[in-house]
Amino acid sequence: MTGISILFSSGSHVVDNVAIALASVAIICFTTRLFTECRYWLQSRGSAGRFVGREPLTLPYSVPWLGNMFRMLDPHAMYNYALTMSADRRPVKLRVGPVGIYIMFGSKNMKTIFRNSKVLTKEASSMLVFKNSDMKEEDLELLRKDRSGFASTPLIDMPEEKRLWRNTHEVGAAMLGNGTAINVLTSKFVDTFAHALNQAKVNENTAVPIYDFFKRVMFTGSATALLGTEIFKLNPDLPKLYWDYDDAFLLTAIGFPKFLYWNGYRARDRFLAATKKWIKAAAPKYENINPNTEWEESYGSKFTRMMVKALEDGGMSQDGCASAMLSVIWAINSNAIPCAVWILIEALKHPGVLQRLREEVIPITITDKSGNLNIDMPRMLAECPLLASMYLECMRTRGSVTVFRKFTEDLECDGYALKKGMNMMGPSWLPNHDTIWNVPGHPAKEFWPERFIEMPKIKSENHDEKSQYEMAMKPENFFPYGGGNMICTGRFFAKQEIMAAVTVFLLKLDIEPQRWVTHKGKKSDRAARPDEGFAGSGILPPDRDMLVKLKRRPSI
Repeated sequence: MTGISILFSSGSHVVDNVAIALASVAIICFTTRLFTECRYWLQSRGSAGRFVGREPLTLPYSVPWLGNMFRMLDPHAMYNYALTMSADRRPVKLRVGPVGIYIMFGSKNMKTIFRNSKVLTKEASSMLVFKNSDMKEEDLELLRKDRSGFASTPLIDMPEEKRLWRNTHEVGAAMLGNGTAINVLTSKFVDTFAHALNQAKVNENTAVPIYDFFKRVMFTGSATALLGTEIFKLNPDLPKLYWDYDDAFLLTAIGFPKFLYWNGYRARDRFLAATKKWIKAAAPKYENINPNTEWEESYGSKFTRMMVKALEDGGMSQDGCASAMLSVIWAINSNAIPCAVWILIEALKHPGVLQRLREEVIPITITDKSGNLNIDMPRMLAECPLLASMYLECMRTRGSVTVFRKFTEDLECDGYALKKGMNMMGPSWLPNHDTIWNVPGHPAKEFWPERFIEMPKIKSENHDEKSQYEMAMKPENFFPYGGGNMICTGRFFAKQEIMAAVTVFLLKLDIEPQRWVTHKGKKSDRAARPDEGFAGSGILPPDRDMLVKLKRRPSI
């Protein structure tokens, strides 16, 4: 009998085997941890392997093969752990199963990443999302075969219509990055959001949770502007289907095991079924739509129509188009809606700010003879400093973006060799809360509505140096939409949509705060905080709600 068997001899064969198995696992995990800790300590001495062609040091872990996988379930805690292990904010390496990921810290290293975007690609992360959006293998293969890149000159010989990555990127750049196109789409959103608010049930004597109310109404307005009205006729419960999917997005997108998260995958499948139904119903009507039409009922916006057409021209099936559109719909709504409601919540928390916002936006709006609310978009961007400041402060304090890329070539960074085929993650959460944002009386972790008004006024004592604000706003320090040549193409539309949503809400409704509640309606003894369960996915929604009384305002 072995020594371990003697230690766990209880007289019961089953109990002994279980005890031996558990002891063996514990020994393996302890030994693995001891080995990886010693390896990290030994390799971190002296120059820590820098400038000799070595990769960043691998963080210790306890479970063989799985590595640091469990730390990925809490990204913010993982980032803080990696930062404490890293000397002088140097890159470190994370093992997640068979995948190696470099964790990047500090403005110097992120600057290197953004300046060398040509040797990085986000196709791997997009493929992961598409695969876990239940895209079929034949459609995934079309994307795998497209290795032509994003530039106008393809890297390989390929028919132009088959360049799915470039063509869909160009649709986004043309329709969400062009000033005229953005104003057209935002104006349509103002119409549909205002209509949705007019249709919403409002009882001034009944308190409602503002986030729950706002997200349903804004999704209706946003989805109508982007996707049309037919999708709602086919799926009357579309807002609920979407928000159930939104709750499940992060874990389904990374491929969390289905047997552990069957409810999340069921939510995804329900929203995917609704999207497929819409795509198939719209397809026969495409040929009868004037190409210059900015909006119609079947596809909604010209952006959506062009995006679906680019996918279909590339050979993708209708089901494949639906899977691809899931992430598009999610990306547009999952960040803009929480950001807009955070601005309202913070305005209610800070005395006098709500009224100041309303006074700021009244001059840039007008109601026409038909009762339609119109916003002067250029004036909204130029003449509403408090609204703009709160938008940016929300992106800073509520934004948790992870820049995820894969290396297509080797790259030297901070003395380490970042290898081709490896992945990197750059978190925005850490620099967003760095001490560089500290202002006397207003620490970095605090939401200060006037931060982006007052900080620019603080000048450097040395006129030859950049000010604190200029340093904080460098693209390697503040990157709410990513960076480099793969920065989010929808960032300009997102900003206008968020600011317009707040404007419309303030002009349509008076808001009287009551008390804080949980999302299940129970009384809460604290205010809402960013829900870090959504870390890494963009704007973190509030983990509490605020009961408010709403009252309709007269037209301007």
